[in-house]
Amino acid sequence: MNAVIYARYSPGPRQTDQSIEGQVRDCKTYAKEHNITILDIYADKHISGSDFENRTAFNRMLHDAEKQQFDAIIVWKVDRFGRDREEIALNKIKLKRYGVRLLYAKEAIPDGPEGIILESLMEGLAEYYIADLRQKVKRGHRENALKGFVVGGKAPYGYKIENKQYQINESEAWVVRYVFENYNAGCTAVKILENLKEMGVRNRKGGLITKNGIYTMLRNEKYIGKHSYEGIPIPIPAIINQELWDSVSSTFHKRNGHSASYKAEEKYLLSLKAFCGNCGALLVGECGYGKKGTRYSYYKCATKKRNAGTAKCNLKTYRKNDLEDFVAMHTINDVLSDEMIEYLAERIMTIQCNDDSHLRVKELNAALKENQKSINNLMKAIEAGIITASTKERLIELEAQAEDLKIHIAQAEIQKPALTKEHVIYWLSLFKNGDLSDESFKEHLLDVFVHSVYVYNDKVVIVYNYSDNNHSVDFDPNVFRCSDKLLIMRHRGFEPRTT
Repeated sequence: MNAVIYARYSPGPRQTDQSIEGQVRDCKTYAKEHNITILDIYADKHISGSDFENRTAFNRMLHDAEKQQFDAIIVWKVDRFGRDREEIALNKIKLKRYGVRLLYAKEAIPDGPEGIILESLMEGLAEYYIADLRQKVKRGHRENALKGFVVGGKAPYGYKIENKQYQINESEAWVVRYVFENYNAGCTAVKILENLKEMGVRNRKGGLITKNGIYTMLRNEKYIGKHSYEGIPIPIPAIINQELWDSVSSTFHKRNGHSASYKAEEKYLLSLKAFCGNCGALLVGECGYGKKGTRYSYYKCATKKRNAGTAKCNLKTYRKNDLEDFVAMHTINDVLSDEMIEYLAERIMTIQCNDDSHLRVKELNAALKENQKSINNLMKAIEAGIITASTKERLIELEAQAEDLKIHIAQAEIQKPALTKEHVIYWLSLFKNGDLSDESFKEHLLDVFVHSVYVYNDKVVIVYNYSDNNHSVDFDPNVFRCSDKLLIMRHRGFEPRTT
């Protein structure tokens, strides 16, 4: 039997990688005792047993189990697999469908109906433990809050914890006051950060305070002495007064609202891909407003934007949706024709065959085929009555080699499973038949296939991704203009009135 090991430990100060090492050691011992070959190890660190969504290694293991790359999963105990009976049941149904067994290294669960009852009981206890622990932690926090003690976590910047209570940390508190006072005086967060950097101010980890750190301070009511847990007030000394807080809050919300009214909500799907055909500069996204307040989104040459009124570049601006739809439409028509999909699928198969990992699988399969041929020849000799001491030794040797080859093949395939031509054609067809009105689909399409776009006043050149490397294209307008593959933009550019 071929199997994999799954190990996990929960968040907490006492949980370390040693827990994983111990679980893996016991699982390997179990495997050795039951003549099971271990192909791989999956491990999730600092993840709760009830959090199935964020257990990346666990979900990757289920995905590999679906491909039937191993026969069993070994876990240390039931609670390592999970602590939610509903999720455990659903995942066990999946494994059963895939033909994969779930084994426990440190819990003996017999086959038959009594084993099913025992396993269900242990799963229930695992779920009970996490629910009971959560309830106890919450009760402890509530008791601490009623006593005026700190409830979990670290003290925010500007405070320290002494005797389970918040105290002002003057070595940090002056920074908090400086941020509030300067922001209230009209300084931007960027300017405040520059000043703090010049003064050598650092956060607790020794790094620079960030812009998000500034905004977190400006929103934290603890600095005016307000803090509670589930409605229970917890004493905390104020670092700034209420008047300064109210003034900053008013300014803060006003600035946020002002900037947000002009902030572009759209994604520019050709960002860093679109270039001016005249001067080679990037096309940047902008929004403008007409006389009646109508909002326009468009692409504009960066040279023309930086040197408004004096730029020599005469590239027109193009509506965002028109240019993106134009490129997406031609990508589907030019790259995703039936003939091109067939060609791409053939090329991908060729590339895969030349890949070292798949060559290794191919070599191993060839060796296994030769091994089986030798075993068959030896069996024919035995059936013909040719039996010697060396015949038996050779047969045992060949059978051992066959087992080793099967293990190595399974290990190679689990690292990089092979694609079939049908997989590739199906995947490419999803793009061909996609909905261009779906922004997420259009974004994925342009990201996968389009390398760069060169825009002129009367034509567009689309450069598609033609290798798996991050290649670049030497910009040569003369070469592009001589091409008979140029795409003509059928609409005019425009220059919207901006505010």
